Amino acid sequence: MKTDIVIIGAGPAGIFTAIEMIRKGSKAKITIVEKGQSIEHRHCPKSKTNKCMNCKPYCHITTGFSGAGAFSDGKLSLSYEVGGDLPSLIGENLAQETIDYADKIYLEFGADTHIEGVSNPEAAKQIRKRAIQAGLHLVDCPIRHMGTEKAQNIYLSIEKYLQDNGVEILFGYECTNLILDNEECRGVYISNGKKELEIQASKTVVATGRRGADWLEKICAEFNIAHMP
Repeated sequence: MKTDIVIIGAGPAGIFTAIEMIRKGSKAKITIVEKGQSIEHRHCPKSKTNKCMNCKPYCHITTGFSGAGAFSDGKLSLSYEVGGDLPSLIGENLAQETIDYADKIYLEFGADTHIEGVSNPEAAKQIRKRAIQAGLHLVDCPIRHMGTEKAQNIYLSIEKYLQDNGVEILFGYECTNLILDNEECRGVYISNGKKELEIQASKTVVATGRRGADWLEKICAEFNIAHMP
């Protein structure tokens, strides 16, 4: 099959890439390949068994549309000072602008407008003073708390939005390899365990997230692609 853009992984990185393209008026045909299931078909048996059942071939908590976010408690940290090395890679200003942009999209799809951590500046001032006395640096981090159930509803709305705007989402398919022509990626090979497909694409976005990090590193090593965590 052929498409214009194929995105591997329907976690936040993959779905926000698709949203960005739609918002910018792209007419490209977008195909998202997701190893797990849609929001409405993601169910963890632990709620009934009270213990992890080590589901195969993947965990429904960590794998599926929106990734682990659908089953998290829905906390969005809104400061570039929290969450990793992104500010050092792209700059503090761009990191904060990107966080604000993503937060705006969550709000459009129904996130709670209330922000935790900003309602009592005097208390924060006193904690900061004590932190300085102890030789610590207090990081002010506003947090938007959606809650688990609200997060699932928001991601379901995003899923429907993408589909309503022509994005094809192939659930239950895992990317097995990239189609490389010399140094150009021409698409991907995918499989659902029974059926294998070749997707030819003008551009390929690999957004496999943390669950796919080991696979991506193996692919990069196999094809001698420069990479870093």
